[in-house]
Parts: sequence; C-alpha cells; structure tokens
Amino acid sequence: MRWFIILFVLLSRSVLGGEAQIREAITGINQSIQIQSIQLVENSPFFEVRLVSGERLYADSKGTYFVAGNLYEIGEIGFINLTDIGRRSDRKRLSGELNDQDLVIFTPEDEVKYRLLVFTDIDCGYCRKLHSEIDSLLDQGVEVRYAAFPRAGLQSDSYRKYVSVICSQDRKNAMTRAKQGENIPDESCENSVGDQFNLGQRLGITGTPTLIFENGDMQPGYMPWKELLKRMNQSGS
Repeated sequence: MRWFIILFVLLSRSVLGGEAQIREAITGINQSIQIQSIQLVENSPFFEVRLVSGERLYADSKGTYFVAGNLYEIGEIGFINLTDIGRRSDRKRLSGELNDQDLVIFTPEDEVKYRLLVFTDIDCGYCRKLHSEIDSLLDQGVEVRYAAFPRAGLQSDSYRKYVSVICSQDRKNAMTRAKQGENIPDESCENSVGDQFNLGQRLGITGTPTLIFENGDMQPGYMPWKELLKRMNQSGS
C-alpha cells in the first residue's frame, strides 16, 4: 500500500510537471494562444492540449515535441481514432447548448425517434436538396433541427436571408420558401444567427450542409434521406 501511494504521488507530480512545461512552451511561442485544457491521454506518453479555438495538439511531457492531427490507438478491433472520440464528446456538449427558440425545427407529427442537427445555408444547392427530402425524414420519425451557417459570412446576402427566416412569424414556412428560391420579405429582430455561425466554426465546420447526429458524429455534406436513416438506425443516434 505504501509503494502504491508513493507511485501515485510520483505520477501526479509528473503529470502536473508535464502540464506546466507544456503550457509554458506554448505560451512562450505565442502568448495569444488560449489553452482550454491539458490532459494526459490514458495509457499513452502523450498529453492532449485543447485550445479554445477547438483545435487539439499532442505533446510529450516536456513540451518539446508537438503533433497537430489525429491520434490513433491500435486496438483489438483495429485503429481507434482517439481524437475523433474527443471531438464527438465536444459536439454533443456544444450542440446541447443551442436553444430551441433560436433554431428552425421540423418535428414529426408522431413519435420522435431521432434528432438531426443540420448546419445549413439558405442558398447552398445541396442544402436545398436535403430540405426537399425533409418530409421523408419526418415520416420516419426524424426531427430536423436547422442551425445557421451562412457560408459567405456575417455580412453576406445569405446571412440576411437567414435572419429574415428566423425573424418571420412562421419560420418553417419561410425556410421552405427560401430554400425553394423564393424571395421572402426582409425581416429583422434580435437573433443568434451570428452565434450559431461562430459555433459552427468552433466545431470545425467549413461547408454546408453539415449534419451532426445525436451521438456527436459529424457528416460533412449531403446524404440521401434513406442513407441517413440507415446510419441512424445502425448507430442508434
């Protein structure tokens, strides 16, 4: 028992020392880099450094070597992407912070079996194609929750259109009309379109549509509704 306590203390000091050295090394390079957390990756010699921007780095305990990219573990079932497991957890947490009142939500009339978060742009062709299949998803019990990601930025025409949708009295009707290419009346109100766009960037979204499933998996790009349903049935999300 005594040796266990001594070993635990030594390991704890090593971890704390590693965190301090890594933090000092990063801030020494650029003091503007904001570190969210530094944690030892279980059963490995690496520390995972999470930045406020959402990026992840991996470092040795002295902060001498850094790797930017995915960290894989070779397990019994093959390669395990440890980085994506962490990102999945982040997506679930951050997506859960979205307020229903700020989204455009299409809910099935009957039981909701799955919820699908879609970061979308009004003018994106594949976003429109996905929306044209929304009735099929609703019939299968899939709730589609739209969040804003105007690809051209917050000063763009797409941003203005999304604000008009959010500020209309019937958001679902306005969204459908806008995605069909119809010009809807300009509306303005207090909204979180910019916050959703910024959240999308933190999640690593670069294009639309980007789909986020309930388990935190992310799918960039369009996927036909039957394939979407098959994926959700297989993963339970």
